[in-house]
Amino acid sequence: MRGTLLERLKALPPEKLAQLKHETASESVSGHALLAEALQGCGIKRVYGVSGTPVDQIFAECAARGIRPLSTVTQQAAVLMAAAGNYLAGRLEAAVVVSSGPGVTNTVTGVLVARENGWPVLVVGGRRALLHEGIGYFQQLDAVPILGPVTKMAMTITKTSAIRNDVAHAVATATASRRGPVYLDLPEDILEGRAARDEASLPKPILESEIDREKVGEAGRIIARAKRPLLILGEDIRWSFLAESLRELVDEFGIPFITSPMGRGFLSDNHPLCANEFRRSIQGEADVVVLAGAWFDWRFRFGTTLGAGARVIHADADPATLGKNVAGALTILGEPGEFLTHLAEALLPSMGRDRFADWHESLGQRRRAFRSSQAAWLQQKRSPMLPQELYLSLRDVLPSDAIIAVEGNISLAAAQKILQASRPASWLDPGRNGIIGAAIPFAMGAKLACPDRTVVALCSDTGFGMSAMDLEAAVRHHIPIIVVIANNDGNSGSVRQKNFFPADYPERFTEFLPGLRYERIMALFGGHAEYITEAAEIRPAFERALAAAVPACLNVQLDSRAPHSGFW
Repeated sequence: MRGTLLERLKALPPEKLAQLKHETASESVSGHALLAEALQGCGIKRVYGVSGTPVDQIFAECAARGIRPLSTVTQQAAVLMAAAGNYLAGRLEAAVVVSSGPGVTNTVTGVLVARENGWPVLVVGGRRALLHEGIGYFQQLDAVPILGPVTKMAMTITKTSAIRNDVAHAVATATASRRGPVYLDLPEDILEGRAARDEASLPKPILESEIDREKVGEAGRIIARAKRPLLILGEDIRWSFLAESLRELVDEFGIPFITSPMGRGFLSDNHPLCANEFRRSIQGEADVVVLAGAWFDWRFRFGTTLGAGARVIHADADPATLGKNVAGALTILGEPGEFLTHLAEALLPSMGRDRFADWHESLGQRRRAFRSSQAAWLQQKRSPMLPQELYLSLRDVLPSDAIIAVEGNISLAAAQKILQASRPASWLDPGRNGIIGAAIPFAMGAKLACPDRTVVALCSDTGFGMSAMDLEAAVRHHIPIIVVIANNDGNSGSVRQKNFFPADYPERFTEFLPGLRYERIMALFGGHAEYITEAAEIRPAFERALAAAVPACLNVQLDSRAPHSGFW
């Protein structure tokens, strides 16, 4: 038998023999399969994207390996879903694959959001064959120069045999401090090529510098001398914080706190030492400010609201923003959540919360005064209803562990003041770049990462219009989010129109057509849909949406003349 087989092999033409050797040597497989295996090896559970040349086969290869492919309507939504889901999961478990040319450029906004929010995500973009570079091929684009400025790393994979290692390196880069997006250009000829199936490549952690424990000790001594310390929690603590250490800092040592917008929930908004309701003014009263996981950008007025002579301690993983916009800060490079753990250990047990009793009493007085000032606004009623009526009704019906994705302008300001966060990583908003249109894909990604929790997208009508078609993907892939539209007939209702155009201007510019029935889009896709005009209808409608267990949309008509309440 062996002799017969050898004789038959010798009889093959040289080209056939070469092909057989290529196909059998070292289990040679396609670039599509190698990419799927690389994603699997890196722990990827879901791949979002829009199918197209040259990446179609990647999705099938992923499905064959237990990675769930989810097709969105827009590429931007794919990135926003993956990035938000990774933030909720606390790890990089979702990636994005898109086709070449416009398919790649449509991801740029989502990539920018991931960079600004410090969310890890891997985006793989198809590219036409390198062999055909420069001849005017359909959808030809070198996307690396475009994605480079908004990612931690952007590169082209130039060998089929390099796919697994390049993916592992990209994932390691995305998940190293400070976390963020990475981009891989994957040309068609590299995908269609074949290479040996080598040993599985896993992301090799990038070595991080250890936190300077002497500086942590110095921070502890500064706090020990303080009379009015204040802790500011940023969203970047998400990746390294220990709940016990954070509670110890606040509960045992009595340090009041405020948060960045997406830093809400790591300690409950209902905590008696939470000062978010008057977060701007309290910064001016503190004599020691400890900022961890954010920096003094526009969200904190560039540090201009800090009190004269206040000592600042700033811990963050991003050296580019460490100590920025504040002079003389004690800066500590490293994971901000880890810093908080070390700080709790460094504070002396004798430094109990009683020594800040006067500071706590002052906070209590401020809180009572603030709530008294808000009472009249909260009690206002009008037909059509006001934003505060909508969010007061939602506050009473939302489960305590609900994940909220919120956007808008007037509606966002009201939601920030009224709704509460009590769990870590449960509040998603427009972030540093103020993206509109993200609430729906944020919510979809969050629901896939946390399927047992209620996830609600609170959309402005402007934002809904930017992402409404991706509700088709929510129905098709059985992602039961609840979308609530704050429908005030335009971009800031009629407020912007009246502010910038004369009363007799004949066209609606920032105002939309009145009373649009947006919920019918969800009904068309097969989801649950309701139109609401009275505040009393909100709770039963929300309960019906929750019970429906399918994607739902509640279109709530609001007064377009409602004024802006001011951001918190």
